[in-house]
Amino acid sequence: MRYSFIAPRPKPLFSLFTKIWLVFIGAVVAFMVLLNMFILYKTSSYKDEAQSLIDKRVELDSKIDKTDEEISFILRQKTVAEEIFATNIMLQESMKNLFDLVPDQITLNRVLMEKNSLVLYGVTPTKDAFNFLLEAPLKSIFHTSSTVFYLTKEGWYNFVSTNKIIASEGIRE
Repeated sequence: MRYSFIAPRPKPLFSLFTKIWLVFIGAVVAFMVLLNMFILYKTSSYKDEAQSLIDKRVELDSKIDKTDEEISFILRQKTVAEEIFATNIMLQESMKNLFDLVPDQITLNRVLMEKNSLVLYGVTPTKDAFNFLLEAPLKSIFHTSSTVFYLTKEGWYNFVSTNKIIASEGIRE
């Protein structure tokens, strides 16, 4: 006896609705796994890039420090050069003033100029000519001034005049 008009069919383990849900859940899990792998790849890429930027920053910081040192060295050199230039200008003016100070009757053979002293070697017709024409202005400039005369065969006098400024505090050397 049959109670059904159709022949029995085997019942599937999963229904169509369950299969659709399982495919959907599988697709979502696969998408999540792919998304996770993409995020891990990007995170690793960003970490590498960040490390690269940190290394570059350290390199640039060292270059900046080196450049700052070079700039400070150049500024020190510039300051020294300006001081030397100013000293040379002052020395040039001093030499010009010194030669303007020497009268025509007196001939200088040699001039030694140091920081605090001036030594003049020369020839003068008389001791008095030297004393009145050159020694008086030298004494007004220098603290100590001494002159030694040597008589030449022609009757003129060779002289060595040593003039010094005594350095003390408050006086710029």
